[in-house]
Amino acid sequence: MLSDLPTELTEHVTGDLDLDSFRSFRLVSHSLNQQSLHQFRERFFRTRTVAWTIESLDRLTHITSDPYFGRSLRDLVVDSTPRFAIRLWGLEKGIIEADLQQDQHRRDDVQARYNEVEARLEQETRFWNETRHDRKALASVFEHLGRLQSIVFAYEGMKKNFTLFGRRYCESSQNEMSRPLISTLAAVAMVKLIVQTISIDPGRRYGAVSIGRLESLSPFLVVFDDVFLGLKVLKLNIRDWRSPDDGLEMPNGKAPFLVRFLAKLRNLESLDLSCFSSLEENILSEMARHCKYPRLRTCRLHLFRVPSAYDLLRFLEPAYEWLSSLKLCHCVMSDGEWSHAMTDIASELRLEYLELSDLFTRLGARVGFDGRMRRTLVIREPGLDRQLMYQSSRLISGNWGPAWHLDAVAYPFIGLHA
Repeated sequence: MLSDLPTELTEHVTGDLDLDSFRSFRLVSHSLNQQSLHQFRERFFRTRTVAWTIESLDRLTHITSDPYFGRSLRDLVVDSTPRFAIRLWGLEKGIIEADLQQDQHRRDDVQARYNEVEARLEQETRFWNETRHDRKALASVFEHLGRLQSIVFAYEGMKKNFTLFGRRYCESSQNEMSRPLISTLAAVAMVKLIVQTISIDPGRRYGAVSIGRLESLSPFLVVFDDVFLGLKVLKLNIRDWRSPDDGLEMPNGKAPFLVRFLAKLRNLESLDLSCFSSLEENILSEMARHCKYPRLRTCRLHLFRVPSAYDLLRFLEPAYEWLSSLKLCHCVMSDGEWSHAMTDIASELRLEYLELSDLFTRLGARVGFDGRMRRTLVIREPGLDRQLMYQSSRLISGNWGPAWHLDAVAYPFIGLHA
């Protein structure tokens, strides 16, 4: 009889069952229920996805409060897709098309739907702001768990044909897109949750977090000293569309909040950071002063303004003994001396892998490798330092390909690369 099978065979049988089939299997007998309990817990409770809705957050709270299954959660996926913003953007495109076609009836219909979605967004935003239900629910969940392996933020993307005025979409979607990460980190701080990885889902990576919204975490900054001791991996897209023209200025003598936040991650082993700011151009220089990552093994910097080769090496210097992989993508060097940076990397670091892609000079010219219009250079051991020294003398520059800053607004759109 099926119920007489040893536990090992029972787990083999249930290994490929979907959730509904597994539920039915467990109802066959008490013996099969007990034998398959561990497998059921590992397959369906170890990783959970939560949408940013009251219902989904409350369901997660209910599951994690279960005496047996509640503590099984190790990897939390947070669906952070700005669905209201995406819907509004599509409707706005429909309004533009109706205007071009001079179709007033269609325009009125789309405008009415736009107003309805906008009202719902305002209502939901007011609810989260006034009740803090999201961070309270997550704090309750985290308090039960005590620790997590990973928190992953997932963002669905949009088709490339929605890129018209993409900068304006990036700005208008920031609050909705940023809220899940900000509230999650606030909840992490509130209960001092231990977590090893905070990252973006590699398959659903079409999102970024506002630096301005990140600054709302300032009341928790001192708590992050302890909370982030166990954080090993950070992968985030950061954007700041604020401008000095709006009356915003960085305080003199004080590091930007983003840098003070990143300085708390003292035990990082892997950093993948995409960072564009219209307000603060010297973030990497400030990171070199305040962020020390002596255990860093892999590092990817994307969309950074690199003041000089000296600043880049000063940032990487604490990880001299450990750093094995470095990727610099869509970076512009203020003094334009990428050849100096390459020779410094070759002589000062002990890398096993180096990738340089879409580098730019201060004047906006694109760097070409190997003496030609080659946008990417990948070098591996053995002989990485010698190869890099050789390539440092074979750089050219020219005005081919899209401008550096265009990649800052590419993240929400599927298949769009600058």
